[in-house]
Amino acid sequence: MFRRTRYQHGSVEREERKKGPAVWVYRWWEQNINGKLLHRKVQVGDVKKYPTESAAHAAADALRLTINNRCDHRNLRRTTINTLWEHYSQEELPLKALSTQDAYIIYVRNWIVPRWGDLPLEQVKTVEVERWLLATGVADGTKAKIKCVMSALFSHAVRWEFCGHNPISSGIPVGTGGKRGPSTGVRISAKRQRSPLVLSPEQVKLGLAELEFRDQLLVFLEGALGIRQGELGALRWLECDFDNMSISVQHSYYWRRGGNLKSTKTEASAKLLPMHPSLKHSLQEWRSQSLYNKPEDFVFPSERLQGIKPLDLASVLKKRIQPAFRRIGITGVGWHTFRHSVGTMLAEMGEHQLTIRDYLRHSNLHVTNKYLQATSKTKRLAQDKLVDAILPTGILPKTNLIQ
Repeated sequence: MFRRTRYQHGSVEREERKKGPAVWVYRWWEQNINGKLLHRKVQVGDVKKYPTESAAHAAADALRLTINNRCDHRNLRRTTINTLWEHYSQEELPLKALSTQDAYIIYVRNWIVPRWGDLPLEQVKTVEVERWLLATGVADGTKAKIKCVMSALFSHAVRWEFCGHNPISSGIPVGTGGKRGPSTGVRISAKRQRSPLVLSPEQVKLGLAELEFRDQLLVFLEGALGIRQGELGALRWLECDFDNMSISVQHSYYWRRGGNLKSTKTEASAKLLPMHPSLKHSLQEWRSQSLYNKPEDFVFPSERLQGIKPLDLASVLKKRIQPAFRRIGITGVGWHTFRHSVGTMLAEMGEHQLTIRDYLRHSNLHVTNKYLQATSKTKRLAQDKLVDAILPTGILPKTNLIQ
């Protein structure tokens, strides 16, 4: 006879340890491939992280979702956003980059959990989320990111069959078909409140004159290559091929969580960049001055940390780069400003979009187009050509007035 799979609650118990604080242990039964029941257990966390039994039980809810995934899902649909986040944190979040993990944690803890944490998944409604986001008063970009994180959580819930649909992205139950697009789901604009700052070659040149040699080289590399902040920090001497005059960007550095050197995020990001003779000369000059000039050393090491980690570029930007540009009347400069500037400068010089895409090492042109802006000078020149074509003489023709 068919036997219905039972929903397990399991048990949470406190276990003492010879060394260190006591831990909370979650226990449950699991059936092996031969149908035999086995007693399983896993640590939920220690008493420092979960000081009370109720806190440990709340953390164990995410484990219950996993062990009961094959059971009658009517029980699983009592899941709250809090429990879903715990489950997502254990199953999917560790697979993402550390920077992405930290961003998700910030958005969930600061925004999503305080408002929606205790609500069951089935009670989260599309329009309510949309109205809440509109009422937060934060920038459109922040609203869009909160929405994306909520959508990722619900996509996870749909995949594990904790709920039937994702109210953030579509609002349409899975398997019912129908059109999915901008007319469904939470509608939040991600439009920029202002265009990114773009520097001209003359402005970069003026900024360089205000800096000392190391900081000049940092800005010069950014202004000539447009590499990302993490890639600039992770750059090592072995990636600078002076013989073939090329730079191989292979890694990116993440300064939080004690520092982490990771591979570039896409295949396109790892493409070679050319090394201009002026770049080569400047890098070689800096290497002759640096205390850390072995192949495996960072090009811009932290001397305070004996070269173990790269220079803190956020601190350099705040203390050196931004004040230098403020002295010439330019505010709001960031490391990414130079990346946007490189794309726009190349477009101004008439370079093809594919060239700019490969130079910035983007995976597709859609991303590249977001970096390109037409400057006032370029728009004026374009207008001159257009007006000259329409009105070569520069004077409107005289006509008889219609009576």
